[in-house]
Amino acid sequence: MVNRKFNSLFIIYPIVFFVVRTVFSFVKNSAGESVYETLAILAMYYFAVSVFYSIDLYMQKKNS
Repeated sequence: MVNRKFNSLFIIYPIVFFVVRTVFSFVKNSAGESVYETLAILAMYYFAVSVFYSIDLYMQKKNS
């Protein structure tokens, strides 16, 4: 079940990922491209996690 891991999946992991990618992009002096790439990756991540969460809820209702 995803309910217990909601905060880590939707809040903590993406924030840590964004901060780490952004800091490393400033170190490499490619900040403009990397921030957009990071936002695109996060958008795909949220989409994938949302689909997984929806399937999990569907399976819970189906099994009840």
